[in-house]
Amino acid sequence: MTNEQLFPVDLPAVEDSFFEKHPKRFLNKKLISRFIYFVPLFIGAVVFTVLVDDMPYKWIAFPVLIVLLGLSLFFAYKEYFVRGYVLRELDITYRHGWIFHYETTVPFNRIQHTEIKDGPIDRLFNLCELEIYTAGGSSSDLNLSGLDPDDAHRLKEFISKKTAAHA
Repeated sequence: MTNEQLFPVDLPAVEDSFFEKHPKRFLNKKLISRFIYFVPLFIGAVVFTVLVDDMPYKWIAFPVLIVLLGLSLFFAYKEYFVRGYVLRELDITYRHGWIFHYETTVPFNRIQHTEIKDGPIDRLFNLCELEIYTAGGSSSDLNLSGLDPDDAHRLKEFISKKTAAHA
């Protein structure tokens, strides 16, 4: 038996891997979803300004909402270009987040099962979500949202073959 020492500088960096990007439809879905989220807020601001007569700063809600909408759309846009996943021989890694960076790696020998989900908005944009579950939890450990359905099914099949090989 050998147990040689490994040095961090000698390890392969996941950043050197090619991360698969999401389809452009995912960006459109995110931007439209963010915009739709603000519609009730704008309606509430309109109702507020109509019902309240004696408040001197009642019109401040509109510029604030417009700035917040702009920031929300900007963050969704910037975050799209960070998102991606990479399949390696023994694991899958997913990264996302523009300001706060998240990178999750799940080894294939820890995966219990996978699920593909798609809601009505995802179907409208021809997208779906691959959820990867590991043993010991009731919620998914890795969610790859915004995938093309064909890619999601191929990934699911590939991961199933990999997990069966480790069983």
